[in-house]
Amino acid sequence: MQELVGRLTALDPEASETLKVVSYFDALVAAGVGAEALLRGAAALSGAPVGFLAPARRLRVGQDGGRLPSPVAPPSGARLRTVGEASVCWIERAGDPHANDAMVIERLGIALGIAEARRAAGGSGLAGAVEIAVNPHATAEERGAALARLKLAAEPRVRAIAAPHEAEAPVDAPSAVVATRHGLVRAVLRRAEQDGGADGGATAHPPAVLGGADAGHLGVGLALAPERLPESWASALVALRLADDVRPVVDASALGGLLLLAEAADARTEPHPDALALAALDARTLALLDALAETGSVRGAAARCGIHHSTVQERLLVLARRFGYDPRSPEGRTRYAVARVLLTLSGAAPSPR
Repeated sequence: MQELVGRLTALDPEASETLKVVSYFDALVAAGVGAEALLRGAAALSGAPVGFLAPARRLRVGQDGGRLPSPVAPPSGARLRTVGEASVCWIERAGDPHANDAMVIERLGIALGIAEARRAAGGSGLAGAVEIAVNPHATAEERGAALARLKLAAEPRVRAIAAPHEAEAPVDAPSAVVATRHGLVRAVLRRAEQDGGADGGATAHPPAVLGGADAGHLGVGLALAPERLPESWASALVALRLADDVRPVVDASALGGLLLLAEAADARTEPHPDALALAALDARTLALLDALAETGSVRGAAARCGIHHSTVQERLLVLARRFGYDPRSPEGRTRYAVARVLLTLSGAAPSPR
């Protein structure tokens, strides 16, 4: 499916987006997620509130993933789809529907039907409890029941670990694929002492942290009391977004104030201008600035990049005029480092020029 999406993106972007919706819900269904997680995924995809009304369940989720007041009936003008014989789901969109609304509501309806059938058969496993444990919108009673089911309620400290959704589920820790605003992510819950010793630090290698599975990039959340798992999960998601091939495992506890920076960046509707300025650069220029920030000198950056230092000096003068700050100065290097983190958190790639 991923290979087909890649090929179609070059030929027909609209068709590729449709296939992405299909693969997104297929991944959620394969992971055995519950109805609320499916609604959060649909809301993230559509950018609009979604709802589900069944004889014994009433759910409504906003585009930010938060719970909305339980619905009595689908709102007027909503795009509807029946789920089985007595249930219905919908997308609430003011104005004209978006191109993928029809596919999102169709796949949501199919996925909800499967999830409800599993729930009726008692086959949901622990995935639903994991979703509730990390969900910031769950009530204290719901989270307490989920933690008890996961046998984590009495632990002094636990942590959430964020991994790519296709990562193999560990056999020694509960996990679930969770729909987030940044896509599907596997959440793994572990006692803090399982992966880092008594101090709670995540010192283990990736296979050990995830229970033997080769997950690639990992974000390790803060070690906190069980009832604060949503905070640990939020920090794990930030850490995962900062992971790369050079540093595949990022421990949120080592980020310090960058966690606050990430929260502030996520609250913005538009990327920061400093991050946009870096996004417009080509990969070679960005690598030069990275070398400057890491070595702290023009000559060090020139040596690392294999460029004559006078050429580097000229390029940096041009960039200083373009940025409005000098990346060679201590203040400029700090500002560049912050902008670099913001760029990574935004998910924007350097210009291909």
